[in-house]
Amino acid sequence: MAQTRPAWETQILAQLEQREVRVATVSKVIESYNRLAGKVGEFANHSREVEARSRELQGEHERMFENYQHGAGTGMGNVRGTTLAQQRINDLEREVETLKEERSALYRTQGTNAQRLLDLSDKMRENDERLRQQELEISDSHEALRRSSNKISDLQDTLKEKDGTIQILQDEMSALQLEIVQIEERCGRLQAENDDLVKRWLKKMNEEAEKVNEVTLELEQIRRKSTALSPQMGTAMFDDDRFFGLSPMSAQNGGSVAPRSAVGKIDARMEELHSIALSRNGELLAVGGHSTTVKVFDAATGDSIYSLTGCLKGVNHVEISTDGSMLLAASSDNTARIWKLDTGRHWKSLSGHIGSVVTAKFSTDASRVFTYSQDRTVKVWDTQRGLCTKTLFTVSSCHDIDVLDSAGSRIVTAHMDNSIRVWDTASGKKLREAAIHKEQVMSVCANRSGTRILTNSCDGTLKLVDASTLDVLTVMSAAGYRPSRNWARASLSPDERFAMAGSIDGKLYIWDVNSGDLVRTLDIHKSPVCDALWDPTGMRVYSAEKSRYIMILQ
Repeated sequence: MAQTRPAWETQILAQLEQREVRVATVSKVIESYNRLAGKVGEFANHSREVEARSRELQGEHERMFENYQHGAGTGMGNVRGTTLAQQRINDLEREVETLKEERSALYRTQGTNAQRLLDLSDKMRENDERLRQQELEISDSHEALRRSSNKISDLQDTLKEKDGTIQILQDEMSALQLEIVQIEERCGRLQAENDDLVKRWLKKMNEEAEKVNEVTLELEQIRRKSTALSPQMGTAMFDDDRFFGLSPMSAQNGGSVAPRSAVGKIDARMEELHSIALSRNGELLAVGGHSTTVKVFDAATGDSIYSLTGCLKGVNHVEISTDGSMLLAASSDNTARIWKLDTGRHWKSLSGHIGSVVTAKFSTDASRVFTYSQDRTVKVWDTQRGLCTKTLFTVSSCHDIDVLDSAGSRIVTAHMDNSIRVWDTASGKKLREAAIHKEQVMSVCANRSGTRILTNSCDGTLKLVDASTLDVLTVMSAAGYRPSRNWARASLSPDERFAMAGSIDGKLYIWDVNSGDLVRTLDIHKSPVCDALWDPTGMRVYSAEKSRYIMILQ
C-alpha cells in the first residue's frame, strides 16, 4: 500500500505547483513583450528610414518647385512632369502620416506592455517573497517534523519500557489473583464454619429462650390462678412505686383528650429505655431498651406478661402488629426479631443488615416488615418467609421510618440532612423529598390514612406535613422544648387533634394540631423522655423516660 503523505507536505507541493504555473505564465508574457519590443524597434527603424526618405523627397520637391518657378515660362512641356511629381509627393506624405500613426500606436502598445511588465514584476517579487516565506515555513516544518520524529522515537522507547513494566505487573497480578482465589477459598471454608457455629449457637440460644419462655408462661399461669383464687393477694402485689390509683377508662369515648396528670407508673426494670409500643386494642404494652430482653406488660394493670429473649444487644425500637399477634424489635446486633405474642416464643430473625438496626415497622396486614439500619439501607422483608425482598439505599443517615398505606407500598423516612423522603417500596425509587427543618429530623409519624405526617426535629419544632406534596400544614414549638436526640419520637392522638413529644428536661409537651398552639406542659419525668403515645381510645397516654419508668397519664 502506497504511503500517505502528511497533509502539510501535500499542501506545500500544491503551492509549489501553483508557483510554477504562475512563473510559466510570467515567462510567456515576458517573451511576448520581448517580441513586441523587437517589432517596435523594427518599426522605429522603418519609421526613421521613411522620415529620411520623406526629407529627401521633401528636398526634391522643394528643388522641383524651385525649378518649376524658375522654368515657369518654358511652357506646357514641363507642366506634366510637375503634376506627376506633386502626386508622388502627396502619396509619400500620406504614407508618412500612416507610418506616424502606426508608430504612435506602437508607442502606446509599448507603454501598455511596459506597465503590464512592471505589474508582473511586482507580482513576481510578491510571489518570490511568498515563496521565500513558504520555504522558511517548509524549513520550520521539516525541523518540527524532525523534532516530532525524535519525540515519537522517544515515546516509542518509553512505550516499550512501559509494555515491559505492564507485562511484569500482569504477571504479578496473575500471581496475586491466584493467591486471592486461594484466600477466598479459605475464607469460604472459614465462613461456612462460622455460619455453622452461629447456627449452632443460635439454635442453643433459641432452645434456652424457649425453656425460659416455658418457665415464664408456667409462672404466669400460676400467678393468674393465684390471682383468681385470691383477688386480695393479687392487688397487694402492686406497690406504690410501680402502679397507683388507675381510674377506669371511659367507655364513652368522645375523642382524644390532653392529659392533665399521672395516674400510674410502670417500672420496666431496665437501666435505659428506648421505645414503647401499644397493641391496637390497648391491652399490651411492649418496652425495649438497653437490655437484650423485650418486656411485655398488661397496659391496664401494669402486670408483666412476657420477657422476650433472643437479642444479643440492646433494643432500639419495638412494634406490635395491628392484629396484636406479633411483636417486632430492632436490635443493635444488626438484626430485627419477631415473637408470637400468643405463646411468647421467638419466631423469626431478620438478618442481612451490616449495621445496627435503628427502627422496624409492620405493614398494616403484617405481611411485610420494614427495617432501617445504620448501614444506610431500608430493607423490605417478607414476614412469613423471613426473607429480604427489596433494599433501598437512603444515602443520608436515617432516624425513623413509618408506613403510609395499608399495603406498605409507600414509606416515609426521617433524615439527618434535615429532610424527609417518600419511597416506593416496590421499585425502590424515591418519590419525593423536602428539607422542611433547619436541623436533623428525629422521627416521623403518619396518621392512619397515611395522608399526613408528623415530624420532630432537633431544631425544637414539630411539623404537620401533607404526605402527597410534603407541604408544611402546621408548625408547633414551645419555649424550653428541646428533644433528646435519639430519644425524641413524637406521636399523634387517634383523632389527630393533638400532637405530643417529650423533652430532654423530662417535660411532656402537647400541642393542638390544627392551630399549632401549645395546649399543656407536664413536668412529670426525672430524665429525658424517649417515647410517648396515646392508647387507641385517646383517653390515656403512656410516656416513657430514658431511665426505667413509664408514666400513665389521664
